[in-house]
Amino acid sequence: MAITGNITTEIYSQALGRPVQISARLPVPAPGKKLKTVYMIPGALETSDALFTDMDVASAFVQRNLDEVALIMVSPGFGFLADFHEDYRYAHQYYTFITQELVEITRTLFPLSTRREDTGIYGFSMGGFGAFCCGLNNPQLYGYVGAQSGMLDMQWALENRPFMKIKHRRQFGSSTSIRGTQYDLFELTTRLSEQKVAGDSMVPRIYQSWGREDYLRVPNETMHRHLMALDLDYTYYFIEGIHSWGPGNSGVYLYLDWFLGREGKEGDTE
Repeated sequence: MAITGNITTEIYSQALGRPVQISARLPVPAPGKKLKTVYMIPGALETSDALFTDMDVASAFVQRNLDEVALIMVSPGFGFLADFHEDYRYAHQYYTFITQELVEITRTLFPLSTRREDTGIYGFSMGGFGAFCCGLNNPQLYGYVGAQSGMLDMQWALENRPFMKIKHRRQFGSSTSIRGTQYDLFELTTRLSEQKVAGDSMVPRIYQSWGREDYLRVPNETMHRHLMALDLDYTYYFIEGIHSWGPGNSGVYLYLDWFLGREGKEGDTE
């Protein structure tokens, strides 16, 4: 088995105007090889070291033979990975940070493959929306895009969570409408489906998982019905439990197995 190390550090982000904590689980690649990479985006109240404190990734590396995969988690803040509007646009550029700076910096620091076929992005809750948004808008970077209990219907969130109104105005503009923008996951996936039908090979594979008692079950099921009607490479799982990475981090392990082409039958995990 390859030697594997854990790293938690800070990098300075020009896009965010501040240092950002990142954590990484890094195997030592075989000579002449580069590591496959999964960029992991936690929920709003989590930090990057959740990769080590809340998830049993050490056991996962042994049990699932993840010797060729680097896991990189970032502490994004409560920004939904959007580039903020108005006065906040001079920092708070979360989308730009994830899709440009983070990829460039980590590929410079670590022996990571630059091939889209070797690169995935995966997020939980708020991070699930961010992973879909960043991944599906940048198929040249990410070949695999996934969400665990993600906020995958942002228009639903804008219309049903008035307590978030001020924050969402900073994120998406004073109209708080995302129809037709880069944050409209429904329009984006429809367009990707049309591109796939037209023969475009650079359309990411898509993964979605959520819990039966998930408080974001409605937006997840709405997105699920939408994706099922499209011509996309789409895998989904219903899992037990509430809003989380899954019981025993099962959502994480399902995603990693899917990323490595080891997934079983999609649908119910029972």
